[in-house]
Amino acid sequence: MKEKASIRLAILTKSPIFRIVAAQCAATLIASGLSVFFDRVVATSALMAGVACIVPGCYTLVVSLRPVSEGDPGLRHVLRGELGKFALTASLFALVFVFVRPLNVFVFFSTFVGLQLCMAAILWWDSRKLLKR
Repeated sequence: MKEKASIRLAILTKSPIFRIVAAQCAATLIASGLSVFFDRVVATSALMAGVACIVPGCYTLVVSLRPVSEGDPGLRHVLRGELGKFALTASLFALVFVFVRPLNVFVFFSTFVGLQLCMAAILWWDSRKLLKR
């Protein structure tokens, strides 16, 4: 049983989506942790942007690691993951705007955009490592 868990963990940590979600978690904690010294609303807004970005990323990670049957290209999993990610992101945005008061909208959107750029940076970094091989 422990062998299966260690194999699953190894597969999970090798996924580029895992590295993206881990980097987004770290960036969210750093942004909200540093901003808590300035203003509590700013820290909450940064944290909510992180949640709105990380939770859909985790869903995509779980869907992408599902086993694919032989002969199936896995396109169904990719489509399900991306549509689910879009729906979760839209739902979390709506929940944040309805229930989180007060919210600094500028900080929320700038943190969200920064986390999306974090995803692009991780993909760029991985591509540079592949080119050096």
